[in-house]
Amino acid sequence: MPFIIKYFFSCIFLCGIFSSSLAAIPKGDSLYVKGHYFEASVEYERQLFESADNSAVYALRYKKALCYKKLRNFDRSVDELQSIFFANVTDSLFQRVFYELSLCYYLNGEPFKALGKIEEYFHRSTDSTTFQVFMPLKIRCLNETQQWDRAKENFDQYVKMQNFAPDKETEILEIVNALYSKPNLPRLRSAEKAENWSRFVPGAGQIYAGKTGEGVLNLLINSSIIAFAGHQFIHKYYITGYLAGLGFFNKTYHGGMKRAATLASQKNKELLIHFNSQVNSVILDNFDL
Repeated sequence: MPFIIKYFFSCIFLCGIFSSSLAAIPKGDSLYVKGHYFEASVEYERQLFESADNSAVYALRYKKALCYKKLRNFDRSVDELQSIFFANVTDSLFQRVFYELSLCYYLNGEPFKALGKIEEYFHRSTDSTTFQVFMPLKIRCLNETQQWDRAKENFDQYVKMQNFAPDKETEILEIVNALYSKPNLPRLRSAEKAENWSRFVPGAGQIYAGKTGEGVLNLLINSSIIAFAGHQFIHKYYITGYLAGLGFFNKTYHGGMKRAATLASQKNKELLIHFNSQVNSVILDNFDL
């Protein structure tokens, strides 16, 4: 019996230690670490409701924004981050908020807004040593907006921010120079030009956008419909020729033009992603991040 009692109290003691270690981690942070991002955002919202201290409120909003970013709800993440006001730019949260805000704009397909926030940080920050944290993201945004000269200039600047040996620095600058040389830059398509090509010759816009097979198929379909409509008119089946022929052609013709513009935009996105992956490779292979 004494052994059972001692065992019982030992278990209580150990459970108490375990529960105390868990209690040391705030519930919201614990949920975030476990990957329960929605539940963590709800917990942070509850804490926000109970908190009156501005610094605590801003820290909780920042954590909520990280949850929404993980959930790929970038609009809500941006809303949370924009609600954080900094009277003192030396606040430790200042850099993290601006970086996450820029990153969320970029991930949301808004590179111009991301660049705006990066430039705002550079303008407001008093610590220029933190600028290099933003440089890889800034270079990607400049690439996305096809500002090749500015992107290369910033890449060169980023290389010079590092403490490379002279030979290493020269080597990386040569790689960057080759990467941004005209033959290696993405050959982007014009969505407007793709649409106009399909306006004059159905399927030509798709071929211009890099989808030769789809362009040829589109040309054959439209030609077949026109041939069918002509056949019907020749044999005086006017209603069938108009409704089944020209009516259907109107849809495939205009649909083909819109499709060509969409394909050109998709092709550009693929080319930019590939180019930025090359930029990432140079950074990851040579920089200590």
